[in-house]
Amino acid sequence: MLLAATCLSSPCFAGAYIFAGEANGVDLVTHPNTYFGAGGTVVVRICIAPSSPNAAAMEIPVQNIVNIYNRLQPVTGNLSLGGSNNVPSGVIDLESVALHEVGHCLGLAHVNAASESGLTGSNQNYTKATDGNPNVFNIDPGPDGVIGSSDDVRGNDVNLHWYRRSNNNPFTLDSPVDSTTYARSLTDLQALGHSFAANADRTVAALLGVPGTEAVMQQGTFFDEAQRLLGHDDVATLQYAASGIDELAGTADDYIIQLEYGGISSSNCDISMSFTDTTSLAFCSTGGEFIGPDHARITTANIEFGDDYSWFFNTDTVNRPPVLATIGGQALSEGESLVVPVSASEPDGDAIQFSETGLPSYATLRDHGDGTATLDIAPQVGDAGSVPVTISATDNGLPFLTDSEIFNIVVSPLVVDSDGDGLTDGEENALGINPNNVDTDGDGLADGIGGLVPLAALPGGVDVDGDGFVDGEQDLGTNPNDDDTDGDNISDGDEVALYNIDPTQSNTGDVSPLGSPDGQINTGDLVVMTRLVSGTLLPTALESALADINDDTQVNVADLLLLQQAVLEGAMP
Repeated sequence: MLLAATCLSSPCFAGAYIFAGEANGVDLVTHPNTYFGAGGTVVVRICIAPSSPNAAAMEIPVQNIVNIYNRLQPVTGNLSLGGSNNVPSGVIDLESVALHEVGHCLGLAHVNAASESGLTGSNQNYTKATDGNPNVFNIDPGPDGVIGSSDDVRGNDVNLHWYRRSNNNPFTLDSPVDSTTYARSLTDLQALGHSFAANADRTVAALLGVPGTEAVMQQGTFFDEAQRLLGHDDVATLQYAASGIDELAGTADDYIIQLEYGGISSSNCDISMSFTDTTSLAFCSTGGEFIGPDHARITTANIEFGDDYSWFFNTDTVNRPPVLATIGGQALSEGESLVVPVSASEPDGDAIQFSETGLPSYATLRDHGDGTATLDIAPQVGDAGSVPVTISATDNGLPFLTDSEIFNIVVSPLVVDSDGDGLTDGEENALGINPNNVDTDGDGLADGIGGLVPLAALPGGVDVDGDGFVDGEQDLGTNPNDDDTDGDNISDGDEVALYNIDPTQSNTGDVSPLGSPDGQINTGDLVVMTRLVSGTLLPTALESALADINDDTQVNVADLLLLQQAVLEGAMP
């Protein structure tokens, strides 16, 4: 069963890369109707005629077609028959037929057809061998074992699409696709040692080791058959056209085909689809005009399906969600930086766009446009903390689908005291106070001097240094983080509570009178020290602490000599 393409006006290009035998030769390139020679995105809007029977049932199949062409990804094994698909027996799959007909409207011809090739005689066996049995495929590679070389047992087939210069296997794809890598004329192939171009037919595919594969633009669509994905030949031909009028990839006239689904509508439509009782199976009618000596664009494009056939309307959406590669939590310190790679895979080959939610000011997500992105993290002092972030990957299929991951960016403070208040930034962050404010509670004392609880609102009862004083110790002038502010070997608490002496003034060496330091160093202290050193006087704990001038935990002659010097100088040792 053949699918047809024809023209309603002249010049007319059958929605095709024009056939061999046309007046303009085989190298005429046909483009979608919205391409005029300027590069960029070429939008083609596809609609379903409101008056068409089955309009509502056509919506999902048509949206699937839009999605497939926007991917422009070749697939091997794109053909399934009978029980390997969801098409009922004796029914024709609308989606498969429509994919073929839309190809005509975008500029694709049949890959090969005897009626269109312009060849005569036995050469019309366009995909069959002319040596041996003309009714079978015979791709014997010959003595050199290379398919497509000049010694192959094969006829002069003509493929109406473009084929690779390096390897004319139509089930592979070169890069880039343009006049430097693809040829159209058999002369080009013969100059490279090829006598023919292999055809993108299902039987050829089986011989080449890719069974169940065929170009969508081959003519046959049969009952019970599903072909809803593009083949390499289809994609190569569209990409060649997209290289523009100069037929070179990477130049200013390159374009990207972007299909839009216009819904059930008759307005602003580049391609209109409908059912009618005047068409046999399916019919694509196009008209065109030249936009260069060897280039033309389609001006009108309409597709009709015959309602005398039993049609299957697929209800399965073709799009599958992208898969975001695991990112995981990210940890670093203030002042450090991280460059985190982000990537996603797309099982359908759709383009992917990355987005973020909750990203802090010190982080940036850069989308590279190729399925990868970079998360740049560079916290500064004061950015310490944990922030939940969401990174998402969204495809451009129909409908849009997204995969996301939520993770934490954890920033640790640097071990520095930014405000010089005696507390590290980490300690202040842990307490919930400002590491850049010396006196957070405004009590006139630096946070460090005010203890590890410098906020006035915090409850009392804390004795950080274990000297017997709780909050408010700073009111006496002592250091709440040091149990012996004056360094005289007597805790601040004991000096006040037990001995009633000044905890901020050292009393080292003041051993007279016994048990009651008088705050002076004189000969009385020397007399008591002499008795302590000689052992004639047993010291109390207070006297032992005051007499140990050199802090060696012993009271001996060395302490006595230090005290003598202090008395002579009139100052505490």
